[in-house]
Amino acid sequence: MGMGGIIDFLFVVSGAYMIGSALLAKRQESVAANIMLGKNMEEKDIEDKAGFIEYMYKRLLSAGLLIMVSGLIHLANDYYFHSTILSWIGILGIIGALAVYIRAYRNGQRKYMKRWLERQEKQQQLEEEIAKQMKQRRKK
Repeated sequence: MGMGGIIDFLFVVSGAYMIGSALLAKRQESVAANIMLGKNMEEKDIEDKAGFIEYMYKRLLSAGLLIMVSGLIHLANDYYFHSTILSWIGILGIIGALAVYIRAYRNGQRKYMKRWLERQEKQQQLEEEIAKQMKQRRKK
């Protein structure tokens, strides 16, 4: 298996991981923090946990399935078909899946994580205030 095959295989595995994470989150009614939340976010920041899980569930399934299918198309194309068109279909599928995931991730934050957004805004205001004070001190 060449480098392209390994990358395609990793796409298939990552798509399966997204699907598995979505199914597990739905079944256990818990957030899959490593795929649904950012690094500074916690489950307690979610105002409507059930709504958030339901919102992310559908989108993670879609993105994971699209990534898996695209990876499989690439694997089949690399070893059997050698078609430029299939290669571009796979690439566009992966780009589409990433767009679905990124949009869901951002919209999920806006809709269900108001506490986290408020904390981020306060942090930004504090940083701006500190920068302003430092600037004033330098002028003196």
